[in-house]
Amino acid sequence: MANNQPNNTHHADKLHRKWLQRKWLSWLWNKQTFIFLFFLVLSTTFWLFQALNETYEEDFAIPIELRNVPGNVVVTTDLPNVVHVSLRDKGSVLLAYRYTHKFKSIVVDFTTYSNNNGYGAVQTAEVMRQIATQLVGSTQIVSIKPDTLEFYYNYGLCKRVPVVMQGKVGAGRLFSLANMLLGQDSVTVYAAKELLDTITAAYTQPLNLHGLTDTTRVSAPFMPVRGAKFVPNKVSVTFCVDRLVEKTVQVPVQQVNFPASKQLRTFPATVNVTFQVGMGLYRSITSENFVLVVNYEELLRNKTNVCHLSLKTTPTGVSHVRISPQDVEYIIEEIPEDETDNE
Repeated sequence: MANNQPNNTHHADKLHRKWLQRKWLSWLWNKQTFIFLFFLVLSTTFWLFQALNETYEEDFAIPIELRNVPGNVVVTTDLPNVVHVSLRDKGSVLLAYRYTHKFKSIVVDFTTYSNNNGYGAVQTAEVMRQIATQLVGSTQIVSIKPDTLEFYYNYGLCKRVPVVMQGKVGAGRLFSLANMLLGQDSVTVYAAKELLDTITAAYTQPLNLHGLTDTTRVSAPFMPVRGAKFVPNKVSVTFCVDRLVEKTVQVPVQQVNFPASKQLRTFPATVNVTFQVGMGLYRSITSENFVLVVNYEELLRNKTNVCHLSLKTTPTGVSHVRISPQDVEYIIEEIPEDETDNE
């Protein structure tokens, strides 16, 4: 027992030294981390203050309002919703404009800027004056867009014009565009008389829709006309899409430009016409909708007894039309004179 006691004391001292060593390293690490973070925050703060003290240019959007419009006036082309102004100042000032300062609307009084010719304009100087009242003295206005604010108006002169859809619309594979329906076929347009006389239709902005596989409805705004106002300013357009199916009908071969004394006989007398059509038109499209002819003048130039068939008339709504057989044998018969006389 006496011999083991010194060993135990030595082992306890060793553990105690290791514990002190770990504690000292932990304290040293925490101190270094704290110092690092302190100087990081300090340098970031210094950089931020230095950056905010630099001069920059920044763009801002300031709203515009047209006020005091009489009840009998129709504004045909309104002012833009906002004016874009570029300001130059220290970063701290621009930062305040961006996040803590709300710009008031630029007010345009209708009675001040309108005249009797249906046009009103606000010059840049007036816009700058209203903006400058909201800025600190050190801020400079670099640019304003648009540089002139203008509006058009009249006192109710209008007319109705048809709606015209513009664009390219296509159905997907194995589908067809069966119909296009406009929400309304005409709209009212307001404008000065000289301009009103030149407007013949309300054209939609081009629609580009491809691969449609189901009936689709879209809202199409009209192409803007400076000085004119369309009411409503857009129209709903519905594109009816139908699934394609294949159909075959037998169509007789007809002769055209033949003399009264001659008659065409083809072998066979009827041919198969195969085509694709939407399911909605499947029953209504028959052989009577196709006209297949052979021209006498073309046969005169033909040096064989085989002629090539072509369709003279194809109904709307069908596609991928095929004729089978495409080439047929033929003979031209003389009609007896007595039969011709009877006719």
